[in-house]
Amino acid sequence: MSAGRRSPAWLRLVARSYRLGARWAVSGLRGGGWPDPRGGLYRLLVPLEPWRYYELARVAREPFAGDCLDVSSPKLLPSLLQAEGQGRWVAIDLLAEEVARWRALDPDLDLRVEDARALSFPDASFDAVACVSVIEHVPGDGDAAAMAEMWRVLRPGGVLHLTTNVGARPGEVRTARPVYDTEGAAAARPGAGPDPTAAAEGVFFERRYSAETLESRLLGLGWRVEEREYVRERRPVHTRFFGARPLSFLAGGLLPLVCVRNFRAVRDPSELPSDVHGVVYLRLRRPERP
Repeated sequence: MSAGRRSPAWLRLVARSYRLGARWAVSGLRGGGWPDPRGGLYRLLVPLEPWRYYELARVAREPFAGDCLDVSSPKLLPSLLQAEGQGRWVAIDLLAEEVARWRALDPDLDLRVEDARALSFPDASFDAVACVSVIEHVPGDGDAAAMAEMWRVLRPGGVLHLTTNVGARPGEVRTARPVYDTEGAAAARPGAGPDPTAAAEGVFFERRYSAETLESRLLGLGWRVEEREYVRERRPVHTRFFGARPLSFLAGGLLPLVCVRNFRAVRDPSELPSDVHGVVYLRLRRPERP
């Protein structure tokens, strides 16, 4: 493990993705079949998406131990850290198909279908929680509910590693069709109503937090902020990469050439141009005492 820890975090993540994809391919060649070919091929073609070279790699640089919960997308981070012996991980997702996909890729990982807004775990179950690129996709006031649940399941003194989108001004991104089938999943929950953000102008996809709404919506429970790091892309690789899909996926293995050094720090989201979003990494500790 010590040699792996000396390697750059992005390289460890990429290597883990290739290892999972290769294991999936070899299992199929040996007669085990290829469950969820989309998931297996994606791990080989696009081991890390452009923004994940910052987000997942930033969290993977942190030390982990004990009982850990992953509320992230994708599940590559807990898969890597558990393989390195860094913590005993439970990884959750609201979408059953995503859980099935990762069970086929990493059967050693404890994967469960869970709603981050209403976790089934008892209070103080975990020493650490990682939440990468998820909280901004929770509609309505669900982001605050998910933060409250992660606070609840953390042990006093435990740490939440969080990344999310930021912008100069708060706002929402809406799409003509749902990107994630969260509405169908939500409708299946007892007592669940319609998505309160659904409107004629489109379907809620994600939120952009300003410095002010980051505080008011996510940090109001008493978190101790130990690290706050804002970054933006130097070049719009993410937009160009996904704008050219699926052909761009064939070049996913070349992304390290442009993504590893494609991020620069900004002091505050207000420095971002109006048409550009950035990402914040937060290390948040639940205090030992109220």
